[in-house]
Amino acid sequence: MKRIMLMAAGLGLSCLLAAADIMKLSEVRAGMEGEGKTIFKGSAIETFTFKVLGVLEKFVSDKNLIIAELFAPELNEGGVIAGMSGSPVYIDGKLVGSVSYGLSNFSRKPIAGITPIEDILKVGVAPVAAPSVEITDIKVEFSRENARRVADAIRSELSARMSFSPARQFVPLKLFASSSGFTPESLSFLQGMFVPLQSMAVSSLGQGPQGKEIATRKPGADLFSLRPADAVAIPLIRGDASYTATGTVTHVDGQKVYVFGHPFFNLGTVDFPLHKAEVISVVPSYESSFKLAALRNPVGAVRQDRFSAVLAELGQSAALIPMKIFMKNRNRNFSLEMVSHPLLTPALTYISLMNALQAEYQEFGFQSLRVSGKIFVEGEDNVVLEDLFSGTTAFDEFSTLVMAINYFLMNNREKNARIQKMDFEVSGSETIQKAELENVLIDKTAYLPDELMTVDMKLRNEKGEPFSEKLQIKAPNLKPGTLFYLMVADAAEITDFDAKVIKTAYFPADLGALIRAINNIRRNNRLYLKLFVPAQGIFIRGFEFSSLPASVGSVLLYNSLAKDQAGMALSTVAEYQYEVPAVVSGKKTFKLRIKERKNE
Repeated sequence: MKRIMLMAAGLGLSCLLAAADIMKLSEVRAGMEGEGKTIFKGSAIETFTFKVLGVLEKFVSDKNLIIAELFAPELNEGGVIAGMSGSPVYIDGKLVGSVSYGLSNFSRKPIAGITPIEDILKVGVAPVAAPSVEITDIKVEFSRENARRVADAIRSELSARMSFSPARQFVPLKLFASSSGFTPESLSFLQGMFVPLQSMAVSSLGQGPQGKEIATRKPGADLFSLRPADAVAIPLIRGDASYTATGTVTHVDGQKVYVFGHPFFNLGTVDFPLHKAEVISVVPSYESSFKLAALRNPVGAVRQDRFSAVLAELGQSAALIPMKIFMKNRNRNFSLEMVSHPLLTPALTYISLMNALQAEYQEFGFQSLRVSGKIFVEGEDNVVLEDLFSGTTAFDEFSTLVMAINYFLMNNREKNARIQKMDFEVSGSETIQKAELENVLIDKTAYLPDELMTVDMKLRNEKGEPFSEKLQIKAPNLKPGTLFYLMVADAAEITDFDAKVIKTAYFPADLGALIRAINNIRRNNRLYLKLFVPAQGIFIRGFEFSSLPASVGSVLLYNSLAKDQAGMALSTVAEYQYEVPAVVSGKKTFKLRIKERKNE
């Protein structure tokens, strides 16, 4: 009956309130005393007492916060405990709300903010919408600098969402992040979002540190059900490595489960797995006491992540993204699955790649990575990555690039892109593989139309050893006397040249066009040979139109103020690429001419 009342939108909130034995906020008075429930160790629910100190009105425009002092031996040493988020509190047997906020200073006195149950229940009738996050208008460029800007924007947005509070003195109780299989360096991306200590790993139920069985539990209905005050966890990553956030159940109504009493990331409609958790111990701290917990069996899926609570449904499952990372020269596989969300997935991809690379190769010093990978997008062409990264920041460059790609894919402007899976094959070495373009030799300064041009590229590797690469390309088919240019350069130089020539904020609105742009990312281990000419051309939505008649150009430039158009003084005639066995850098440019064909 309760579930029917919750799902019937026409009955309104009054019916929802009537369905549960609750105490409305209007009934709460300063000085009232009650009892709360939580788990301090294992899976046994324990009680604590509290006293209402008052109500913080207009915590946000339409929400208030109950302020109370908590009393329990476990709270005496470090105040309100991280991981208690969602712990239900009762007065005269009626559910008042959940312990959700704590003082933002280093106070050891357990003063808590309690989210009223009326606000928590409203999450159950929140509208369902496709997840999307617009955090920036960063251009679709994949230079190291722009990829780093994307990373910084994601980290800043996640951190702001986790710590947001309308009242400076009260902040959401941090969820304890437990991890296994991750290096501390790889998790540094999420530093500050959860408990401000290094995440701690705890062995699975029934397993000792070396995998030896230490206890058993027969399967039963209790493994797949939840009670108020039970510990629950949301694993953001599962598999050969895991990263999990733990909190407490506030209220269970049929298949609906309300947890935390504050937002997780305040992402709205989501699709995350929900697991049971077991509390191992309480760790007191002057800065932030927390519950040390371990992940247990799955019980449902999280559907809403709102300001007043997180809502899950029992018996449901979340659609996760599988990721496989194969270390080819180590014959080592990493298999993971992570939550699918436009903001979280890019960040989780980054820490997963960084962790796998750091686990198999040296954490610091010189390294080179040859990478082959695919990102499978439902209903679209695959994103294909083939490149070489080298230097002390090779791990970060590769991982940051993939993070930026996933961010642009999942936040494209056309539709909700669903990543089906990600596969990467990596060959690593603890050496530098770099080369410098020292000189380029060409056989002439004037060519017939379509005549073969011999280009001899002189390079020097990281050890100072010279080597050369030679190829032939066709001269452009232009009128005699026409000037043209040949640029031989690395990926960054060519990309920078294009950005200066085409001054536009164009971003592919079509997902297919975006994937094509990603697949055309210039690679580190390539030399690019660009032939271009002085020409009055127009760039429109990713395409160059060169040497247009003035009348046609005027028509096309009618909308020249649009962000997807730009006038051009130089136009590309052809572009070639040549693979080099190293990350290459350097640039050479030649001014050439098309000569007249003589009668033979």
